[in-house]
Amino acid sequence: MKENRFSQSKDATIKTLTEDIKNSKTIALVGIDRVPGKQFQQMRKSLRGTAKIKVVKKTLLKRAFDGMGNEAIKGMDNFMDGPVAAIFSQENPFKLYKHIEASRTKAPARGGEIAPEDIVLEAKATNLKPGPVVGELQKAGIPASIDQGKVMIRKDTVLVRKGDKISKEKAIALAKLEILPLEIGLDFRAAYEDGIVFDKSVLGSSAQDFLNRLVMGHSMAIALSLHINYYNRESTPIFISNGYRNALALSLAASYPTKANIELLLSKGNAVAKSLESRLPKGA
Repeated sequence: MKENRFSQSKDATIKTLTEDIKNSKTIALVGIDRVPGKQFQQMRKSLRGTAKIKVVKKTLLKRAFDGMGNEAIKGMDNFMDGPVAAIFSQENPFKLYKHIEASRTKAPARGGEIAPEDIVLEAKATNLKPGPVVGELQKAGIPASIDQGKVMIRKDTVLVRKGDKISKEKAIALAKLEILPLEIGLDFRAAYEDGIVFDKSVLGSSAQDFLNRLVMGHSMAIALSLHINYYNRESTPIFISNGYRNALALSLAASYPTKANIELLLSKGNAVAKSLESRLPKGA
């Protein structure tokens, strides 16, 4: 009896997810690992009116995606590593991505986390009072000393490289220096809209990045059409221009007079005549 009720509950969840997918312009997946419950609820509240976020079992979400009969949306399965939540919205993926990213906040390290970027300390005076703290900083690998009554970081130091683990000692030192190396928030993975899956790298691009890509794509397309002699609105004027220049060069090489090259031929003849004249003996 319990098993039957459980099966009915799963079916009801899949049905609800399917309706959410059908009724949404954009479906996104976000990682929720290490997101405190309080902050998660704040994010859910901030999305109200723009999107709704649901934490469901990945197996049920995959079944809902599979049930859509859409191969593109099945690609969202590739972004389900670790704990995830689904977001359903009428916003386009780019606006939704910016909204989620804007909700991320800085946070201190506690030890054991992976550094998202290089943690760099500048050589400067700190606000710390001289004392045992200098030894603690030095133990964490920070070149600290006391100078004129102030705790100084003597030189620029990369304390933790991107991708390396932040040790407990370094986390404590960073906290004392009031450096927040981490970000807490939803980890935007990908979004689906109108048959296309956009991953984070695409959604994070600026308008200028897209413009640069369009310009580059346009140039490459023209170059390809010229290479394979494919005529279109962009390549035809270039083909005509190249053909004209080639025909002009050939007529000049063959000394074949035409309306277009007669002045060039006369100029060429004049140059040849002057060259010959310069070779003749003086007074000849």
